[in-house]
Amino acid sequence: MANESIIESVAPLDEKKRRFALTVPGTSFHPSGGGQPGDSGALSAEGFQFIVDDTEVRDGRVILSGRATKGIPLPGMAVRAVVDEDRHRLFSRMHTGEHILSRVLESDHEGLHVHKVAVAAEESAIFVTFAGEMDWTMLLEAERRANEIVAERRPVVTEVFPKGEAEKLSGLKANWARIEADAIRVVRIPDFDVIACSGSHVLSTDEVGDLFVTGYKGTAPEWEVKFTVEGKAAKGEYSAVARRLVRRIGCPLGQVEDVFARLQEENGALTKAIERMAPLLSLPWDELTISGYPLHVAVLPGFTKDLIAASAKRWSDEHPQAIVLVLLPREERDEFLLYAGKDVDRNFSTFLRESPTLEARGGGRSDWLNGQSPKMTAEVWRDALSIFLGRERSGSSEKPET
Repeated sequence: MANESIIESVAPLDEKKRRFALTVPGTSFHPSGGGQPGDSGALSAEGFQFIVDDTEVRDGRVILSGRATKGIPLPGMAVRAVVDEDRHRLFSRMHTGEHILSRVLESDHEGLHVHKVAVAAEESAIFVTFAGEMDWTMLLEAERRANEIVAERRPVVTEVFPKGEAEKLSGLKANWARIEADAIRVVRIPDFDVIACSGSHVLSTDEVGDLFVTGYKGTAPEWEVKFTVEGKAAKGEYSAVARRLVRRIGCPLGQVEDVFARLQEENGALTKAIERMAPLLSLPWDELTISGYPLHVAVLPGFTKDLIAASAKRWSDEHPQAIVLVLLPREERDEFLLYAGKDVDRNFSTFLRESPTLEARGGGRSDWLNGQSPKMTAEVWRDALSIFLGRERSGSSEKPET
């Protein structure tokens, strides 16, 4: 839909990037509100093109923000305004779908309260306060009930009331503490829902599409439920993933969740066993000497820092005059650990920066470093340490006194 309008005012946002905020009365751009983003689209005139990427209300005025791709906007300029109708309609479907799903959840579960929503193009989110446990059983039932309302083709009526009249409407859900306007937009689905909302909506519930809950997260009492109105496409994607997963696990579809739960339990038990075992590991150290300091090196392919760190730190504590280096070459990434004993009077905080041959990234403290490096041979690290330790001691290479 396009209409002719006049630019009333222009405010520069970033002149170098040609970004401006415009007041253009009479356009059909819908501002952000109710958890819904503002409309996008374009303004054009002879020698002028402007991409609108957001619409919002400031001080009671609708403001279009965006970037001029041709020419510069000027007050009094006549422009042709075009809203991105596909995006606007998708947000309207999402927002109406959110109303339906939220009302079903609140009606079916005592104490459940929707306190915030975030409407988006691909997935929208409903933020819920609920002291009970949320699970897939309740969400799949809510999805089923919501789609029943969608299929009933109930009208979605948007009306504007003076605030005083709106406050008297039976069953109206509104956050009065956040409403400052004198005129209240009320969205009503007869015999189902009535709520104060500044977002855009469809005219009939069947226009919403196929509501599909894609996931949830959180712990009591704070939960987040995500959904889409493109259920057909989502079901196809989720079905494809489920079939691949069933093939890899090698069990009937109905048993996947139980098999995964057992795997989680086994993984948790293994993690605890590793945590108990890690401090007991005895590492195979090679002992060298560089610049008068003992250097203890262990190269352990396939091991992780979490498994090795406790033993390496214990070894360092037992050898206060030594430098301890652990190299952990792995297919995923090559990592290292370096400890300086308490009697090693050098500050290693600049070692990685001053040793470009290691190509290392990481950090730590003056006496402890960890990170990643593609150099996983003791010889390369020994040479880098020799150069570093052989330099004249200075304020940047001595350990601070404690």
